[in-house]
Amino acid sequence: MQPGRRESFSPGPEQLVAPAPAAAAGSITPAAIWRSLGALWLALGWLACNGATIRSERSFDQIQRLVAGKTETEVEGLLGPPDIRETRLVDDEVWIWWDYTFLDGNQYAPELRGQAVHLEITFRKPAAGQDLPKAAWRVPGPFSVNFSRRAPRG
Repeated sequence: MQPGRRESFSPGPEQLVAPAPAAAAGSITPAAIWRSLGALWLALGWLACNGATIRSERSFDQIQRLVAGKTETEVEGLLGPPDIRETRLVDDEVWIWWDYTFLDGNQYAPELRGQAVHLEITFRKPAAGQDLPKAAWRVPGPFSVNFSRRAPRG
């Protein structure tokens, strides 16, 4: 550029676009609504994945006392069908309900109380010589009712 001479300026297409008007204070823009909805969906998704839904109103200890000595048919009538039925090598059958009950009582550490647990019930085959259908297999006692906890996510 030479001294004393002015250079002409012609705007390109990107300079011809007027800037968006600033939103008035307190007004809600469509972008803000979409951001809020997106955050809401993320929060709900996180809760759905991380929050265990306990399916029973009874605690583990209540269920343990309730089903001791009951047959498979009686237990299914009380608790509903299990999520999994497994046959063990020693002629026992184990039923598992995922996130079915919770721990309650002073015998559990405070950080475990109220926590969802998987319920596991073992049914024992009747004594030799009795040929009863599986529906007649019984929970031998309270020690045949167990729980397992979720593995910590890490």
